Amino acid sequence: MNSYKNLKLASDQTILTVSLNRPQTLNAFAPELFDDLSALCDELVESQETRVVIFTGVGKSFSSGLDLNVFAQAMTQWTQDDLRVIIRRWQETFNKIEALPQVTIAAVNGVCLGAGVEMILACDFRICSSRATLGLPEVKFGILPDLGGITRLTRLVGPAWAKEIILRGRNVSALEALRIGLLNRVADPGDMPGIARNWAQQFSKLPFKALANAKKLINATYDTQLPQALKAAEYAQMNLIASDDFRNAITAMMQQQKNHQESMETTEIEQQTA
Repeated sequence: MNSYKNLKLASDQTILTVSLNRPQTLNAFAPELFDDLSALCDELVESQETRVVIFTGVGKSFSSGLDLNVFAQAMTQWTQDDLRVIIRRWQETFNKIEALPQVTIAAVNGVCLGAGVEMILACDFRICSSRATLGLPEVKFGILPDLGGITRLTRLVGPAWAKEIILRGRNVSALEALRIGLLNRVADPGDMPGIARNWAQQFSKLPFKALANAKKLINATYDTQLPQALKAAEYAQMNLIASDDFRNAITAMMQQQKNHQESMETTEIEQQTA
């Protein structure tokens, strides 16, 4: 695994922890951070070892959103064509996170705003410190979330709550975010990293191909018509049934059932001869 200036990586067998590493800006997103995340995702797609990725932030913040210098460049240096290319490239970075075959867990350890929220929405699970604050404040600056946040948030919490958060540009507490379905779990600050780690360990023990295919189908068929969704599930299932993971699991289960049956028969014989 390569090293990245704006990311801190810690690998433990099948689990990779990725920390946004710009603490001097509360891990604000700058072009180089997007570039590092994009390159890391390209590595992870090819990884044969990593099964789960935990995304978090160095220090007391997950991310404060886009770096203010980015807004300054957008106003003074970038043409409309420049801006279009940049937005699409950054959108693709979060699309890559969403499409990773690994299970992804956002461990939100503090403030999470703007692009930070759009990033965690691209993850499979969101576990949050009870002290964290989340929000999409872009409308207050006369812009809007443009990196997938509008669509992903609406799909996750519904249009009513998406409008409450986006159109009012207001922050929500971790507990409120949990109540509306934005988060999967809220924990005390000291417990949150351990819970994220525990989830990651559980996922790392499950058959990787089954998880990756199930995740892909959920993402692809969320708003797809049932016939297309069923066809996609059929194709994936046929491949999984032919896999070693499935064969080994069924063989082990049948052996366990056989051992249990033999044990019961032995006990019955012993009782009859007693």
